[in-house]
Amino acid sequence: MSYFMNNLMGESIDSPDEARIRQILTELEKADDEHTDVSLGHESGWMLSVFRDKRLLWENVEDPDVSPREAALDSWDDVVDLLLELSRGNIEAVEAFGWDS
Repeated sequence: MSYFMNNLMGESIDSPDEARIRQILTELEKADDEHTDVSLGHESGWMLSVFRDKRLLWENVEDPDVSPREAALDSWDDVVDLLLELSRGNIEAVEAFGWDS
């Protein structure tokens, strides 16, 4: 399974491990109006974007019929857990999360 992560400046990192994912998330401390999020994309078309306030955007960038969903998490560890599930291709686990409609 192929996945990548976009850092705060939009640079793509192929298949980052957990330590690198956490490092990329720390870049959100420098988020501004132009560079607002980091994201992890999976070859299936699913993408999980993360914002500075631990707000998430879950969307399928290849399927315009699937509505994006949002949620806010309490901890960075929970954010990392969801990113790791997506990196493993476990779409069902991410889908099962309590997304806002």
